[in-house]
Amino acid sequence: MAVYAAMIDRLDQNIGKLLIKLEKQGKLNNTLILFTSDNGGSGEVVNIRRGTGAIGALTNWKSLGKNWANVSNTPYREYKNWSHEGGIKTPLIAYWPDKIKNTGKIVHKPVHFIDFLPTLQEIIGAEYPTKYNGDQITPSPGQSFLPELLGKPKQDRDGALFWEWSHGKAIRKGNWKMVAHKNVWELYNLQNDPIEEINLIDQEFEIADSLKKQYLEWEYQFNLQK
Repeated sequence: MAVYAAMIDRLDQNIGKLLIKLEKQGKLNNTLILFTSDNGGSGEVVNIRRGTGAIGALTNWKSLGKNWANVSNTPYREYKNWSHEGGIKTPLIAYWPDKIKNTGKIVHKPVHFIDFLPTLQEIIGAEYPTKYNGDQITPSPGQSFLPELLGKPKQDRDGALFWEWSHGKAIRKGNWKMVAHKNVWELYNLQNDPIEEINLIDQEFEIADSLKKQYLEWEYQFNLQK
């Protein structure tokens, strides 16, 4: 954890240098800065051959293990490589003084990394191409969150969000999230239960069935595009 803290300190110092540079150039107020992080503290203990050397050196590998990963992810469940909130929920800080007037506000609408591209497109007025070298391009699945940045919240997100990685998979639609690890599905209402403690899959059968069907349809289409 001391190495993690040192890394965060170095990151903080260098972001500070970047902000100072932008300010000297007179560009800081009209620069959009989006700061986020990697997903989920890793509960795994990874042993890499030759992973030796001084702590903090490039030749040294250290795992957090479940105890520190649990501290890092608290209050959310599970770790990296899981699709529970502890494995996928990350912070996002937006800074843009000329445009963001509701400073300090917390927005709870879910945003995904797939939303960055359409957001930046909308800001600069760019269009996403439909063809390249005569081939059809799959449309971007993201949705712009520029209205949220400008303090003009839209309606709920159109459609669902999907995740699939390693043994984890999930679908979120509105406040409902269905999540699985090794194909054992669970269902949560994140508005009432943001830390996924109360599994409602047996009580809300129709919702669970609908979400699972949507997930399987997405999974089928996703695999076709690989």
